[in-house]
Amino acid sequence: MLDQFLPVPASYLASQRQKRQSTLWLLWFGAVIGTALLLSLILISAGPDPAWIGWLLYLCGAALILYQPRVGLYLTVFLTLVGDSTLLPWYPFVKNFSSQESLLYLDDALIINPLETYLILLFISWWGRGAMQRKTAFFTGPLFWPAVVFMVFVGLGLVYGIGTGGNPNVALWEVRPIFYLFAMLVLSTNLLERREHANHLMWAAILALVVEGLVGLYHFFFTLNASLAGVDTITEHSAAIHMNTVFVFMLAAWMMKTSPGKKLVLPLAAAVLVIPYLAAQRRAAFITLALALVLLFLILYREKPRLFWLVAPLAAVAAIAYLVVFWNSGGALGLPAQAVKSIIAPEQASSADQSSNIYREIENINTGFTVHQKPLTGVGFGQKFYIIVPMADISFFTWWEYFPHNSIIWIWLKTGIGGFMAMLFMVGFSILLGAQAVNRVRHPDLRAIAATATLYLVMHFTYTYVDIAWDMQSMVYTGAMMGLISRIEYLDLLPSREGGALRWPWLYSGTSAH
Repeated sequence: MLDQFLPVPASYLASQRQKRQSTLWLLWFGAVIGTALLLSLILISAGPDPAWIGWLLYLCGAALILYQPRVGLYLTVFLTLVGDSTLLPWYPFVKNFSSQESLLYLDDALIINPLETYLILLFISWWGRGAMQRKTAFFTGPLFWPAVVFMVFVGLGLVYGIGTGGNPNVALWEVRPIFYLFAMLVLSTNLLERREHANHLMWAAILALVVEGLVGLYHFFFTLNASLAGVDTITEHSAAIHMNTVFVFMLAAWMMKTSPGKKLVLPLAAAVLVIPYLAAQRRAAFITLALALVLLFLILYREKPRLFWLVAPLAAVAAIAYLVVFWNSGGALGLPAQAVKSIIAPEQASSADQSSNIYREIENINTGFTVHQKPLTGVGFGQKFYIIVPMADISFFTWWEYFPHNSIIWIWLKTGIGGFMAMLFMVGFSILLGAQAVNRVRHPDLRAIAATATLYLVMHFTYTYVDIAWDMQSMVYTGAMMGLISRIEYLDLLPSREGGALRWPWLYSGTSAH
């Protein structure tokens, strides 16, 4: 009778826990192997079909998310950024299962995409594991409530737009990427629990961009025969903004004395992206990268003033010399100079750049008129902005009357003054927290990551002023970077773990955290 009151030995509890983990491993291993064998049999019987390979990878990714949601977070960021609908029209991750060009097309009525299923699985896995382990915890972080307020206004804009006769289909297409931002903010804030997790998330993004760059290189040399004649871009518009991350991360890694792995790998990654980046021909990407470089120099001045006064004057002279030499150049190397020209001397810009500028000016007149008509509520999602000055025909873009190029004013158009102010506060507070983290964080790798994530937000939201930027890929990436900023000071304060082999030692330096 007294045995039931005796304490259970710790060794017994540890052995039981080990048995449960081993059993779980075997179950997951068996499920993956069984799925692979089943799909292999289907492939053998049905013949070679790339779609089955896509489904195999999709299901393996889903299983990985259910097993370890943090790895699923890395996978989601990677799969979101690696695809490009211009380079790879069949790439399925951000396309609905109803998109006939998608590798994972199922049915015309299935208006959900693989990305959304992964996000749902991430939440299920995260909360399910916490419930089973009785360790359910929710870390809001400093950006959670500003994001919640913004999302409330987005929801009100959706209800108001549809309720006043807006197109429900367009309305849902408009808001769905914004919900990705919120989901990724919550997930990355809660799933990044150690210093190396922040490194892994950044490397997932960098690897995806490098793979996209390699596809771009192939397209440029073998499809376009190394000629951009008659080609406006080889990638989606936002891809070049994402690529800026690699250049910024490379410079931040060298400035902040990060691990040798970063200093070795990042220049190679940047070299892969140079040609696809230039071939993307995005003026906004060149301008935002220049802005980020100026801010990096300010960080350098704070960190190493002597090095700043040695490097900054040389960089300024080189930049001026470049502009002088390539001011009238029409080649690929002159594209950044042409971007600068279109801003500081628009009357000297090319006819194509001038036409683009004029279109945006007229569009701004129309959106400004719309805002003045409904400043408090906006027109709501699913509603067109008002047109009082006719614009050039861009009807090839089906939703041109719903999405103006100025994506900052677009929020006011759709959510009213409340949503606009909430968005400005959320973005401004995110950048403020990031700048604060750059100053406070002690770990050099984390400081480089904080600088990169913060400067990406600066670049992205500068880009939103001139182009449609609330797209699916950008929102996933932006949400991940905001979550990283929200969590990074906490990660830096964790106690260090000494000793122990690193699983991927080239990814981060020898100091990690419990």
